[in-house]
Amino acid sequence: MSLWVFVVAVSTGLLAAVPPWWFARRRPGYSHLRNTLSELGETGAPDATRVAWLAFAPLGLAVWGFMALLGGQLPEDASTGLVLLSLLGVSYVGAAVFPCDAGAPFWGTWRNQVHNLVAAIGYFGAGAGLIELGRAFEDVSRLSALAIVTSTLGKGVLAGIFVLSFESPVRGLTQRVIEAAVFGWMVLVGVWLVLGS
Repeated sequence: MSLWVFVVAVSTGLLAAVPPWWFARRRPGYSHLRNTLSELGETGAPDATRVAWLAFAPLGLAVWGFMALLGGQLPEDASTGLVLLSLLGVSYVGAAVFPCDAGAPFWGTWRNQVHNLVAAIGYFGAGAGLIELGRAFEDVSRLSALAIVTSTLGKGVLAGIFVLSFESPVRGLTQRVIEAAVFGWMVLVGVWLVLGS
């Protein structure tokens, strides 16, 4: 089972990294520093449908798969953290169904508002979930060494959400740091479980 956690963690990390890189290359003027990931699939974007169903939705499903498999390795009291972190998957599926308006504004159409709401829920869930899982890891001998790292990353994600709440020329970079923390953590946990087996 640990091997499957690892395989799904690596697959999830690749889904988080490769499609945004690929679709950004196809979008003139797109900047990973300035633009959010959602802007790749914004309403009216040339690859919006592909981004939604080949990038965002599969990534959301992969997050859910990882959480389900990781749950099989953890005690029952870790379920709160797993459910919270699985909200990140909800935000990706939500981004596929409800694309943002052009430029990913804080306000806009009802669809943009739903998009922003599910994004906020997803990132908040990721941060809070990591903090909760950090607590749960303290009682799991195979993962106790990752407890502090996990909680610290969760707090960093919550701080990153605050930074994302403001217009900034590095909004895209901030989002990518948050994403790297969460998906990098998944890969780290997968590696840790395989090496500890």
